Amino acid sequence: MENAQAGIFIEGTAFNRFLEFSLKPEVSTFSLKAALKDVVQFDLDNTHKPPHVVWGFGPAVATELFEGNIPDDLLDFPGYGNGTLTAAATQRDLIMWVHGGHEDDVFDCTRERYSALRDLCDLDLEIVGFKYKKDHDLIGFEDGTANPKTDDARIAAALNENSGSILLTQKWIHNLSKFDSLSVPEQEQVVGRTKYENLELEGDDMPPTSHVSRTDVDVDGIAQKVYRRSAPFGTMHEHGLYFVSFATALSRHDIQLKRMYGLTEDGLKDRLTEFSQAVTGSYWYVPPVSELQILIQP
Repeated sequence: MENAQAGIFIEGTAFNRFLEFSLKPEVSTFSLKAALKDVVQFDLDNTHKPPHVVWGFGPAVATELFEGNIPDDLLDFPGYGNGTLTAAATQRDLIMWVHGGHEDDVFDCTRERYSALRDLCDLDLEIVGFKYKKDHDLIGFEDGTANPKTDDARIAAALNENSGSILLTQKWIHNLSKFDSLSVPEQEQVVGRTKYENLELEGDDMPPTSHVSRTDVDVDGIAQKVYRRSAPFGTMHEHGLYFVSFATALSRHDIQLKRMYGLTEDGLKDRLTEFSQAVTGSYWYVPPVSELQILIQP
């Protein structure tokens, strides 16, 4: 964990800003590297001080910036599903996640880094995320319950052997009115957990189409654990969850999404997709500190 970007694992922060960028067509990665030098150096020098900044790179940019050091399985987000239930693909080039305990500090930190990038990149998406109740999603259920609980387990789920990670981000827009129209027992059948006690349903009470059933996956006896750092967001007009998930391998994201969208042999879909739609999707390489240090050298 010492070589990983510290902001991945620092929990308990209430304010988040996520910015997704696309490199302008005429801009080279050499120019991007020069623009990142000062801000990334500052972040590395202050890695455990809030606000915390995590940097990630889309496959095309990562390949140029880090050459042979990127994971072999890093790919553009392909999109998932068919028919009316789909997880959209909107692969972008650069992501910046800033989080901390004070909204003004997070805003100022984000603005400084955006100023360094604005002439080189188009800002495609900005999400202002917040802590909702006791780490709840807006649907009223606690989020991230299945996250690994110990440092060793988090490392095993999130980091590869070089302390890098493959990050999945998706903007999910909820239809809260539709979900709220269900009775609490019906909602629990969709999620696979009790709403108030946060207990996983057991035996015949657990539907095979619940969110828990579709995303709790073993492959060859190995649990396909990921480390989620998602954040609720929204206005009265549009609201949902910005899904943030770090994994040691892209295959862990891939199998969960295939199971959610009925793309595995059993053909079952995650019922939660009836109440929320993924309108963006990107895979990112989150390099370790040692590679960021090489990136900012002259």
